[in-house]
Amino acid sequence: MATTKPPIDRQTTTPFHLKLFYRVNGFHPLSDFSTPSQPPRGGPVSGPNAIRTRSPPPPAPLPHHLQIYTWQSCTLRELSHLLTAALPSLLPDPPVGTRLCFRLIYPDTRGAATLGPDAKGRYLSKDMGNVIVGPSDSPYRDGKGDEAPDNSASGPKAAIRLQGNDADKTLQDVRFVIGDYIDCAILPPLENGNVAPPPITGR
Repeated sequence: MATTKPPIDRQTTTPFHLKLFYRVNGFHPLSDFSTPSQPPRGGPVSGPNAIRTRSPPPPAPLPHHLQIYTWQSCTLRELSHLLTAALPSLLPDPPVGTRLCFRLIYPDTRGAATLGPDAKGRYLSKDMGNVIVGPSDSPYRDGKGDEAPDNSASGPKAAIRLQGNDADKTLQDVRFVIGDYIDCAILPPLENGNVAPPPITGR
């Protein structure tokens, strides 16, 4: 029988730092998050017979992202609200029908253990779920039969509702580990107004 995890008290629990990446029309390729291999161990060698070695290249800058502080109880709806409230221009106008897809980006610790130091810096991904932007008067109801809360952004695009079966999924539910990244693909509605299908992942 599965045990219920205790609720997180946000008043007494210290939040942690999270990088929330975003991209319109698809996810970032995993190579955007890779870091170069570690330099060889050992200090510099001096003397007439010393061999000069090149320093490893500096890591490439990370893609555009928000830096936020949150808790393991943070939901995909909350992440969507933070993203759309901070960067409303990411949403099309009108925004209704936009799909926000989330995936977890985490280091390949198993590969590093089996393949050696060359595997360091590799990242893997796992789908977390998605949130749909609907009108504020949407009749949408979640799996429990309750109307989804209205988390509206401020400004001209305020009359929206962030909804979907995954909207209340938390970081804890997807086994988020502090230090992991989250990538969000923002998919505008199709030309006929339908919600775009989730992107094909695996890269």
